[in-house]
Amino acid sequence: MPPLGLEQEAEVRRLVERTAAVLRDMAGEFNHLGESLGRSAASPGRRAQSDGASYTMQHLTEPAKITEALFDTAAVAVNEIVSTHPGPVPTDGTLAEELERTRYARERGVVVRSLYGECYFKSPGGAKHLRDLATIGVRVRLMGSVPLRVVVSDSLAMFSAPEDDGFVVLRPAFITSAARRVLEHWWVTATPLDDLVNRPPGAPTPQEQAILRLMSAGVRDEVIAREIGVSIRTLRRTLAALMDKLGAENRFQAGIKAVTRGWL
Repeated sequence: MPPLGLEQEAEVRRLVERTAAVLRDMAGEFNHLGESLGRSAASPGRRAQSDGASYTMQHLTEPAKITEALFDTAAVAVNEIVSTHPGPVPTDGTLAEELERTRYARERGVVVRSLYGECYFKSPGGAKHLRDLATIGVRVRLMGSVPLRVVVSDSLAMFSAPEDDGFVVLRPAFITSAARRVLEHWWVTATPLDDLVNRPPGAPTPQEQAILRLMSAGVRDEVIAREIGVSIRTLRRTLAALMDKLGAENRFQAGIKAVTRGWL
């Protein structure tokens, strides 16, 4: 890969720093991943040594280049692809491309796990896409809020900051390992697609039940956020929505009403 110009280096650095800032705002393992990204920003676009491992970084902004990189990610995968999709729900054409490259990976026996924001489930086009993925054997889970776009394919990782349409492509083992730890934490707190489909209207999600359980035990917000793998701001927005769902004016009332409804 040819060296980046100064302007490109600056743009890559800004993107990585914004991504790192988002990740540092998250609890627990997010800090580890954010610090890894911050270290990588020191010399974008070039091979270097960090934690004893060489890395390369590439910043993609052209849609065609991003599409090509995503297909390459699916093509080179041997074991597993794990990805997150925060929304908003993209166009039908973009969803069709995603389904095509995912099918290609699945046909070669690659395990694919995909974590989507619940906005997909609430959108007709998004919900159909989730069903199509499940049909070809993709393991689909959903979260109320997915902070950013991440794709990890074996030893390759791609990141996109929430306010940026570009992607940073990284190939160091120490970052992909950190990314996997973050994704695993999200995965265990997310709701399987089948559970969401079969959940009675108005019933709490597993994440909401975890929040209620920890809150009723007197656990501090910062600890709850770390336990379920979200930022403190996301936790408090979720709490507000949960209390509204319960018709509670405060957390004490929320606990009582949750017990009354059999949610705890």
